[in-house]
Amino acid sequence: MAVLTQGHCVRVWENGMSDRICLYALRNITTGDTADLSGDLSVVKQAIMCGTTVNGSATAAVNGTVVTMPAGLNQDAAYLLAWGVSA
Repeated sequence: MAVLTQGHCVRVWENGMSDRICLYALRNITTGDTADLSGDLSVVKQAIMCGTTVNGSATAAVNGTVVTMPAGLNQDAAYLLAWGVSA
């Protein structure tokens, strides 16, 4: 369990002025790792992750602007789609 740095959580797309949706590329992530998205979102409302090990998509836990990776990950790559209020 670790806090993901900028090298592990890279924004690759965003859209929106009031509400905002962002797509992040995640590298070398493990269950329980956290990503602070406060640079892009003032509040995260929903977060969905699609990883190389997780079968299909999984909902990531959200607490304010911090997203926690779901179960089943072990040094994986993934994409995280987060939607909320723009920062």
